[in-house]
Amino acid sequence: MVTAGVYMIARSHVIFDHAPEALTAVAVIGTLTALFAATIGVVQTDIKKVLAYSTISQLGYMFMACGVAAYSAGIFHLMTHAFFKGLLFLAAGSVIHAVGGEQDMRRMGGLRKKIPWTFWTMTAATFAIAGFPPFAGFFSKDAILFAASRVNLAYWGIGVFTAFLTSFYMFRLWFLTFFGEYRGEAEAHDRAARQAEVPAPGGHDGHGGIHESPRVMLVPLVVLAVLSVMGGWVGSTRFDKFLSPVFHSDAAAYGTSDTPAATLPAQEHTDEGRSELFFTSISVGAAILGLYLAWLLYMRRPQLPQQIAEGLGGLYDAVLHKYYVDELYAILLVKPLVDGSTRILWHGVDQNIIDAALDNSADGAREVSDSLRHMQSGNLRSYAGWIAAGAAVIIAYMIWMGTR
Repeated sequence: MVTAGVYMIARSHVIFDHAPEALTAVAVIGTLTALFAATIGVVQTDIKKVLAYSTISQLGYMFMACGVAAYSAGIFHLMTHAFFKGLLFLAAGSVIHAVGGEQDMRRMGGLRKKIPWTFWTMTAATFAIAGFPPFAGFFSKDAILFAASRVNLAYWGIGVFTAFLTSFYMFRLWFLTFFGEYRGEAEAHDRAARQAEVPAPGGHDGHGGIHESPRVMLVPLVVLAVLSVMGGWVGSTRFDKFLSPVFHSDAAAYGTSDTPAATLPAQEHTDEGRSELFFTSISVGAAILGLYLAWLLYMRRPQLPQQIAEGLGGLYDAVLHKYYVDELYAILLVKPLVDGSTRILWHGVDQNIIDAALDNSADGAREVSDSLRHMQSGNLRSYAGWIAAGAAVIIAYMIWMGTR
C-alpha cells in the first residue's frame, strides 16, 4: 500500500504532464521526504525503525522521479526496492528471531558468524539499497538521480546527499548488528535464568540461545538476495522500452525523454554518456563515503557517536524524536479529536441526548404504568363507581350533542 501513490501518479502521467506546477510540487515533496526520512533513520536504534524510515526515504526518491517526469525510472526503483527492502525486513525478522526478540541494535553485534545465511543475504540487500554497483539499487537510483540532474541540480544535490545518508545508516545497521562483540550477553543471561526457573511447555528450554533461522525463513531470503543482486540488470533502458506503451508522454518537455540513447546523434550520444558517467561516479562516491563514515564511527572509533550526539545537543534530540512530528500531530489532531469526541459525541450526544431520551422514556413509561396499576385495586365498589362515572360522562356528552 505504501507504493500506491507512486503508481497512481505514474499511471496518471497524462494529467500531470499538462500541469507542470503539479509535477514541481510532486518533485519538491518527494525530494524533501527522501532527505527528511533519511536524517531520522540515521539516529534510530530499533532495527525495524531504521528500515521503516528508510522505506519513507526511498518512496521520496520514487516521487522525485515522477516529479521530473521520469516515470519509468520511478517504477523501476519501485520494483528493485521491493526486492531489497522486502529482504531487509525479512532478514531483520530473522535477526530478531535469532536473538530472542531483541530489536535494539545496541544490544546486538557479532552475529555474522552465528547466523551466516542471514548475514550474507542482508549484506546483499544493504549494498543494494546503498547504491553499490552491480546491485539492483544502483541502477534504479542512478536512473532517478540522472533524470533529476537534467531538470534541476537542486533535486540532484539533495538526492546525492540522501544517497550518502542512506549508505551511512544502512552500514551503521550492518556494523552494529553483525560486527564487533555481542553486546546483549547480560540480557541473554537474564532471559536464560528466567527460562531455567520456568521451563517452557514440552520440556524445552525456551529460545535456546542465538541460532540461525529455520529453512522456511531462509529460502525467501536467498531468493530475494538473488533478485537484489541481479534485479537491476534489466537496465533502465530496457525498462523504459517495456513501459513505453504506457508512458507515451510529453516527458521530453522536462528534459527526461525516454528516447533510447542509440537513436541519438553520435555527438549527443557521446556527451550523454559522459554526463551520465560523471553523475554516476558522484553517486557511487557518496555511497562509498557513507560506508567509510559508518565504519569509522561504529568500528574504528565506536566512542565517537556518543560524543557527537552530546555535542549536537538539541539538534540530535530533535532528530531522535523525529522532529517531534508525532507530538505535533498529537497536539494538533489527535488530542482535539479525542477531546471533541469525549465531550461532544460521548457526553453531549450519546449520554445527554440518546441515553437520556431512552432513560427518560423508560422512566416515564414506568411512572404511567405505576399510576394505572393503582386503578386495579380489586374493590368492586370502586369498579362500579368508575363505571357509573364513565356512563354519566357519556350520557352527558350525548345529551349535549343532541341539544346542539
